[in-house]
Amino acid sequence: MVFYIKGRHKFGNVVDVYVSNLLKHLKLHRLSKNSVTVEFVESLEKGAIYGVCDAEGTEATIQIARTTRAGKVSFMEQMFSISHEMVHAKQFFRKELSNTEDGEWKWKNKKADGYKYKNQPWEKEATRLENELFLKCFPFNMI
Repeated sequence: MVFYIKGRHKFGNVVDVYVSNLLKHLKLHRLSKNSVTVEFVESLEKGAIYGVCDAEGTEATIQIARTTRAGKVSFMEQMFSISHEMVHAKQFFRKELSNTEDGEWKWKNKKADGYKYKNQPWEKEATRLENELFLKCFPFNMI
């Protein structure tokens, strides 16, 4: 697995180690043909969200917002968002989550449109794992 970090952020080496740790913990580092790009952007299209993950084939792109409508997003909030979005990258790579050409969501090969955001099974998993991933993978000793 190859990963790239793009955009302006604090603590470059910390982010590199953190993303590497997340990939190992989620067992994505073994997918040698895949890549993940983590991109820090000023804000995201919807304005209220902290991060988004999009994947196609063997490539996933995670965008992390530096600001939302509510204001500046702290470095630690950005790092926490990476853990959540990395779960989505895992879901795409493991083919648990997919989005068809028609814009239809599938979860574990079953049609999954019509869920409210908080009830989407892929969001429930990402929310359930984000704390654990952050605490286990973030290199606190480097700050």
